Amino acid sequence: MELIRGQTAPSVWLAAAEYLGNCAHQEDFDVILHVAEPTVLSKQDAAVYREVDQFLTGHGAFSIHTVAETIFPLDEYLRKGAKSVFKEFPDKIRTIQKGRSDSNWGSYAYRFLRQEDAHGEVFNPLEELVAKIVAHGKYRASFELNAGRPLEEDIPIYDAVTDRKRLYGGPCLSHLSIKVHDGKVRLNATYRSHYYVKRLLGNLVGLGRLQYFLAKETKLQIGTLTINSTFACLDTGSSETGGRWGKRDVEALIMRCRNLYQTEPAAA
Repeated sequence: MELIRGQTAPSVWLAAAEYLGNCAHQEDFDVILHVAEPTVLSKQDAAVYREVDQFLTGHGAFSIHTVAETIFPLDEYLRKGAKSVFKEFPDKIRTIQKGRSDSNWGSYAYRFLRQEDAHGEVFNPLEELVAKIVAHGKYRASFELNAGRPLEEDIPIYDAVTDRKRLYGGPCLSHLSIKVHDGKVRLNATYRSHYYVKRLLGNLVGLGRLQYFLAKETKLQIGTLTINSTFACLDTGSSETGGRWGKRDVEALIMRCRNLYQTEPAAA
């Protein structure tokens, strides 16, 4: 178990990767990450972001932006606004998925926008969450974003109805808890299993984008981001899991990123 705190997403990613690199088998349980400013990037942070992104795409994995978009569709939001995210984007995700070999792409975002209640009625969890915060923001601990009942069994956010018998390939992001405190939206995410090379930085960026959306739509500020990786792994890649790299490649990546923080100017 370890608590890792930092100012920005890339700096916390690097500290977490360094920590796991020194753990037995490069893994640990209950690694808690706390990011003070999840949507801020200094020049050093941006350089580390690019370094990690080039590593991932150069080794056949998803880019940081692609991973982030599976959590929240920032591109759609910036182009067409919240109404399009709520009403149009879910159908776009399903169309995209049908044309991809990895048919679960974008599924986290889809589940945040389309679920089915106990009576079989389809609803929009994110839209209702925004309305709830606007109407009841004085309550600090009343805003959760979870699995609900899936519309299709391949949507990877854990729901015991469909996922309880899976050993692998199921959802990694289990739950999101949103808190409103001192005029800020705070976010806490729980992951059942977490790849720190292939996914973590993209997850941090995507969750920060979700916070940005919630804060903008509710006229609040962006607060801190906390992640509990109940199992964390400094993963090596394989073609079956999206990308291919070895332990030495990861060690070299970490060293390059640490050097960037020591040599790049800090000003944003």
